[in-house]
Amino acid sequence: MADFKLAFDFVLQHEDPTRSGKVTVDAGGRTRFGIATRFHPDLPEEFFTGLAEDALAEAEKIEEREYWSSMRLAEVENQNIANKLLDMGVNMGVLQATVYAQRGLNALLDSNAQIVVDGVIGTKTLTAIHRVNLIEYYKLLCQWSAAHYRHIAAVNPAQAENLAGWMKRAEA
Repeated sequence: MADFKLAFDFVLQHEDPTRSGKVTVDAGGRTRFGIATRFHPDLPEEFFTGLAEDALAEAEKIEEREYWSSMRLAEVENQNIANKLLDMGVNMGVLQATVYAQRGLNALLDSNAQIVVDGVIGTKTLTAIHRVNLIEYYKLLCQWSAAHYRHIAAVNPAQAENLAGWMKRAEA
């Protein structure tokens, strides 16, 4: 089964590879270690102004609780798939990442084995993940991510400056 710590490290490679604790501001508001105020409005000010080590520990707890656990990624057998899904969840939200995960599965499953695209990783989605060709599935997750980021940049030109970084993330 997949390990959260490895997946968290994968996410940090995109969010803050040096673990400096740098605070950025984008459409999600202030963001540190992948945790944005828009989606976590109850974060204390110290999360953004305090020590990087403390913020990193808090970000890890949030990502494990609100992303990893809610997406049931500990039940995914392949670490690379779990890493990618966690990264997608942190960057685009659990619902959107799960919808793409389910659409990707349906693209690989026979028509009689399709799953419902409901934005919830349940037993049927997990079973499907374990049945498909994981290399092809990973490629589809990358493609869905890239399409998502291109769409954001197209409908919101102010976000276009982020596209190059997003595309690098999508391909990872």
